[in-house]
Amino acid sequence: MTTTVGFLSLPTELICHILILLHPRDISRCAMTCNFFWLVVRNSVHIQYKLEIYAQGLTSTGAATMNSTGVSRKTLCSLKKLASLWRSDFHATTTFETVVTTAAATWGRMLRIQDVKCGLWWSRSLDGTKFYIEGCGTNPTLSRTWSIGGGVQSFLTTFDPLQDLMVVCSDRCVTVSDAEQDYRVCRVEFRLASSQRPHPSAECTSLECKHTFPSTPGDYRAAMSPPVICGDHVFIPYHIEIMDCCDYEPVPGTFIQVINWRKGCVNRHFLCHLDICKLDMFYPVDEQKFVIIGPESIYLYTLQGLDGPPQCRIIYHLPKILHLSLHNSRIRVHGHPSLHGKAAHPGLMPSYVPSLESQIMVLESPSKAGKDAILVIDMAIFSDMALRSDMLVEIPWSDWGPQYACYFPHHESYHISVFGSKMAYALPQDRIPDPRQTLEGLSSEGYFYVHIWDFNKRAIARSESVNDPDSPDLRICKPGQIIDSFGEDIVSNRAYIATVCRTPFPTAGSRIFLEQDRLTVTWARHREISIQVISPIQTDIGLDITE
Repeated sequence: MTTTVGFLSLPTELICHILILLHPRDISRCAMTCNFFWLVVRNSVHIQYKLEIYAQGLTSTGAATMNSTGVSRKTLCSLKKLASLWRSDFHATTTFETVVTTAAATWGRMLRIQDVKCGLWWSRSLDGTKFYIEGCGTNPTLSRTWSIGGGVQSFLTTFDPLQDLMVVCSDRCVTVSDAEQDYRVCRVEFRLASSQRPHPSAECTSLECKHTFPSTPGDYRAAMSPPVICGDHVFIPYHIEIMDCCDYEPVPGTFIQVINWRKGCVNRHFLCHLDICKLDMFYPVDEQKFVIIGPESIYLYTLQGLDGPPQCRIIYHLPKILHLSLHNSRIRVHGHPSLHGKAAHPGLMPSYVPSLESQIMVLESPSKAGKDAILVIDMAIFSDMALRSDMLVEIPWSDWGPQYACYFPHHESYHISVFGSKMAYALPQDRIPDPRQTLEGLSSEGYFYVHIWDFNKRAIARSESVNDPDSPDLRICKPGQIIDSFGEDIVSNRAYIATVCRTPFPTAGSRIFLEQDRLTVTWARHREISIQVISPIQTDIGLDITE
C-alpha cells in the first residue's frame, strides 16, 4: 500500500535543506506563498545567510567565522552589519592617522601613483627608486620603505598586499638588426613585499619578456605600462616605439605580456591596432578576462588556455555623440580592486567580496571641449553570462547603454574611487547634485566633501521596499535621462543610493580611496604624505529581506 506524504508534512530540517538549494529569488517567492514557508525561511539561519549574501551582492571568501554546524548567528549578524554601512549621511570618524616621510618633494608628483588595498596604502617615487608601504591601523607591522633598482636604468613597480607580492619590471632599449629574432624588452622580478626576497610561491625568481620587432632595422623600445596583478596572472600592456630624429615615435598596435608568476611562464600577444597603449585603457575583470577601452568601443577579451592568445569575445560600442565620446580624451578607468589570489597574511582577505554582477566600472573622460563626463557601467556585461557565443559579437550602444550605463557631468578635479557597487566622489558641496547639474571645479585652496553613491540594483530594490524613500536618512536618486535626436533614451536613468560625509576636507594635494568599511584620504605636501582613515557610523537596515 502506497502512502502519500505531503511536502508540508516533511520534517522542517528537510524542508530547509530543500529550500536552500533554490536560487534566492525562488526562496523569496516560496516565502510569500504561505505563513508556513515564511516562518521556515525566517527562522533558518542558513537560509537567511544565503538571502543576505544575495541581497548585498556579495560572495563569501571562506574567511567568515563559522561554527561547527556552519553558519552562526554571529556570522549572520556580522554580514548584516555590512549592509548598514554608507546608508546615511555621516561625519568623519577618524580611526587612524599617520604621516609618511618621503625621500623627495612629493607635491603634485606622487598623486597618480598611490593606492590603497586591504587596509594598506602604498606609493612609489616618480623615478621609481623608492617604494613606500604603510599599514593603516589594521596591519602596522607591514609598513615598509624599500629602495628598488640596483643599477637598472628604468623600472616599474606594482604591489599586491593580499599576496605579499611586489613585481618589478625593468625595460630596455633594443637595436634591431634581425626581424625574425626575439629581443628582450623587459625583465620581471617577483619579490616578497615584506622582505624583498624572492617570492617563495613563484616558480622563477624572474622572467624575461621578449618581442619580435618589425622588419625595419633601427633602435626600438617597448613603452611598458606598469604591471597589473590579478591573482596568479601579471598583465603588462605595451606598445612599440622607434627612434626617429632623436626622439621615439609610437608604432601602431597594442601588445600584452601575460605572465603566470606562480608557474613561471610568459606569453606575448597582439591585441589590437589602437595607436598608443595606456595603463588607463586596460582593466582586468578577473584572472581570465580583461577589457581594453578604445575611443569608440570597449573590447572584452578572454584568455584561451595556458598559452593561447587572448580572444576578443564582445565589442561594446560607445555612443557617437560629442559629450560622451572618448576621442581626444585622457581616459581614466576606476574599478573594483582585484581580490583574487591566496592571502599571504591572516586577516587581509575580507570575509566577503562583491560579486562581479554587483560591481561597477567608471570611465572618466576629461574633454578638451570642456564637457567632462563619467560613465558608470554595470560590470554584469562582462560576466560569464554575457559570453553566450564563441564568435565575436558586436553590440551597439542602443542594446546595452540605456540598461547598463549612467552618465554624469564631471570635472577633472573631482577624485573618484570605486569599491564593488559604490563610488566615492569628491565634490565641492555637501548636497546631492540635481540631475544634469554641472558643478564648479575644486579649488586647490578650498575644501571638498566625499559623496558615496551605491549602484547595487538589489540593495536599491531592498531599500525601496523596506524604507521610506522620502526619509532624510536615505536618498534614492536618479541621474536624469539623456535623449537623442530620435527621442530615445541613450543612457540609463537607473536609481542609486546617495550619502555624504558632512566633514569637509582640504583639497590641496588630496586623494580618496574607498574600501568596504573605510575611506582613506591622503594629502601630499612637500616631503610628506598625510593619511587619514575614516569609517561610517553603522545604522539599522530595517526589516529582514523576507519581509
